[in-house]
Amino acid sequence: MLAAAASSTLGGSAIVATRYVVPEAGVLPTILLRFVGASILVLLFTLPRMKIAVARRDLPVVIGLGLVQFALFPWLFTMSLSYIPAARAALVLSTQPLVTLALATIVGRERFTFTKVLGGVVALAAVAFALGDRLVAHGDDVWKGDLYMFGAALCGSGYNVASSYALRRYRALVAASVMIPAGTVAVAAALLWNGHYEGFGHISMKGWLAILYLTSFGGAITFFLWIWALEHTAPSRVALAVTFNPISATVLAAVFLGEPVTWRVIAGLAGVIASLVLVNWNLLRQGAKR
Repeated sequence: MLAAAASSTLGGSAIVATRYVVPEAGVLPTILLRFVGASILVLLFTLPRMKIAVARRDLPVVIGLGLVQFALFPWLFTMSLSYIPAARAALVLSTQPLVTLALATIVGRERFTFTKVLGGVVALAAVAFALGDRLVAHGDDVWKGDLYMFGAALCGSGYNVASSYALRRYRALVAASVMIPAGTVAVAAALLWNGHYEGFGHISMKGWLAILYLTSFGGAITFFLWIWALEHTAPSRVALAVTFNPISATVLAAVFLGEPVTWRVIAGLAGVIASLVLVNWNLLRQGAKR
């Protein structure tokens, strides 16, 4: 759970770093640079330590998971932000814990419990309260933004549940070393199809520093921690940590971009932490007894 929370918090910081780069390079070039760097770092860390070997029968599944999480998910996420503000998008994405629990229950991966549902509802309410004054969106296409982001939530939830297939057979580092490059290739193909690569030449020194952060802490480490968390605990517990993402992005934007932090954000953060404690209460009690 700590790994998942750290991953989501770093993901929030990646949103802040992305805001430095996207105006200069564009969306797809930024995503591609982030994933190329993350792929290189993960491979450099993994190859000296273990062999990256995936059975032929499992390769389509592992690659498919990489395409869902590291290509389709970021595309849907980015498309959503074209129609609705980031706060509203974050709220829609925060439905992921409940969707993950529903999917995990349907496939028999987890038991449907009142505590897990309550934890997901508390986390969703906390995010809604924290960002409540920023949720208004205007225009006739707002529904498209909500739909795109809910599609991203479905992708993330499906990945959280289905990744257990790969993580029962392969270490997290091996899975990451296949999934992240697979998503990178798909993003590169999309960029080639789109043909808008002139943004690479418009990146400033500050932008390249942001990209360096996006590839390391905001990329390779963020992705690995999430996969590692899925390897070691139930997907609904991991998914609950996604609600840290908008809160951390808001706090870090205040530090680095001068945006205000309101009392609603502090209260929302307290609510998210409370939801994590609620869902993991039995585990915490067992740890305290030991």
